[in-house]
Amino acid sequence: MKKIFITCCLVIAYAASYAQASPTIQLRDSARIASELSTGDVDFRPTFTPEGTTMYFSKATINWGYSAIFYSEKKASGWTSPEAVNFTGIYRDTDPLVSADGKRLYFGSDRPLDGKPYKDYDYHFYYVELNGSKIVSAPVLVNFPLTGGLQPSHYFFAANGNAYFSSSDSTQQGSHIYMCEFKNGSYQPPVMLLFNGKQVRALDPVVANDEHFIIFLANQPGGGGLDLWVAFNSGGAWSDPVNMGNKINTKGNEGSPGLSRDNKTLYFSSFRETTSRPTYKDGKIGTKAILDVFHSTKNGLNNVYQIDISDLKQ
Repeated sequence: MKKIFITCCLVIAYAASYAQASPTIQLRDSARIASELSTGDVDFRPTFTPEGTTMYFSKATINWGYSAIFYSEKKASGWTSPEAVNFTGIYRDTDPLVSADGKRLYFGSDRPLDGKPYKDYDYHFYYVELNGSKIVSAPVLVNFPLTGGLQPSHYFFAANGNAYFSSSDSTQQGSHIYMCEFKNGSYQPPVMLLFNGKQVRALDPVVANDEHFIIFLANQPGGGGLDLWVAFNSGGAWSDPVNMGNKINTKGNEGSPGLSRDNKTLYFSSFRETTSRPTYKDGKIGTKAILDVFHSTKNGLNNVYQIDISDLKQ
């Protein structure tokens, strides 16, 4: 009996220590659906012009076999119906990002490099010049000094130009987050951030303008699938990642984080809407009511959610 009691104490102590070692972020706000970005399609990762009146975002098919970039403008009556930008529609274009000064719109694409044959899912990073919200150039390739084996899938820029991205490679298991420092007008070779776990999938980083935090997807222990995690920067050193908590994360997968211009609102994709049966006018079954469910935010696809993170702190 004594041995059983001791064993139980040890288990309880271990559980308590594990809980203490796995803190979560406690936010005041709770995530809610972003109605202007949740259309019933696979919509994700918004980015905004400096004045906040134009929003760019991605749409994709369910199997991610095709994706394109859209924009919407904020009017007195609300956001306009999404329209495709003028360079998208042939190849997979995704993950738009308006630069800190508002002069460029960056995006990922598997469009072929000049003079090279097309390679399926071979992503590179491009930008187009912006004049306000108007696109005024053809896509331009961004060259990074990538080391052998890296396969970047998503870039995000801090205000100082430092580029963060996630990548799998031929020498590491899983996926990791890297940073290319922008120094003296050019990008330095990538450095893997030290908080990456050796066998953890870390994906899709978004970074505060001043780099004081980084939010990313990961399947780290203590989460529920692919969760959103945050690490904090102090004097150039990154903290251990902290789970963003149950106001954001669910037992399923979250994804595609994005930030407002002031870094106070986090956008992300998740499925948490319950499918509902249609209601019929005058009790008469009609095609339109049925199709409205299939094309609504309750059709089983991920939606875009938003949450106030202005109180986010270590």
